[in-house]
Amino acid sequence: MKVLGRGWQYTTYDLGNGRVLKKYNSSFVGCWVIFRDFLTYGSPMPWRILGSFQDCREKALVSIQKVINGPLDPWMIGTPKILNELDYEQDKLTPLHSLISKAEVEEGKRLVDEFVGLNKTLVERGLIDKNFNITQNFGLDSKGRVVLMDLGELYSDRVSIDEQQRKRMWANAHVAKVFSNKEAHSYYVEQMDKNFGSVN
Repeated sequence: MKVLGRGWQYTTYDLGNGRVLKKYNSSFVGCWVIFRDFLTYGSPMPWRILGSFQDCREKALVSIQKVINGPLDPWMIGTPKILNELDYEQDKLTPLHSLISKAEVEEGKRLVDEFVGLNKTLVERGLIDKNFNITQNFGLDSKGRVVLMDLGELYSDRVSIDEQQRKRMWANAHVAKVFSNKEAHSYYVEQMDKNFGSVN
């Protein structure tokens, strides 16, 4: 199977039938990916690497249970098929960041509106992605709908959801790098603040 991507938690494989397999990384692979990213973005202290891997695994175990018992329509999370406590199949999606990085202003704004609309529904139903991560965790399905693509870090309690909104990660500089133009990025921050930034 062709590898489509690899993050701290999962490696994604193309199943060739419009679906992908999200296979949880072994401790060796997971720690290597974390080490690689720490080399790029920070200090690769050994105790942080192992601790980060263990934390990711614990979050994924809890998140998969939230998917199984959760309140979301299947299409909103890529029609997943849970295979075991960590692994799952999912519809093959086009990563949203790859579209936003090439989009002209109006198309960028349309994608932002779709993203905001889905996340309003997620908040209303009490199951959100950590940090509302438009840079990595969302994709477009075959019908053109924005879908939550990464199921490994989901928050469901009201306190945690409010905290994610207070953090305003959507305003961080690394998010701006995803957008191909400043106007679409400004619109994104404005819409996120308008719809999710009112928590005190």
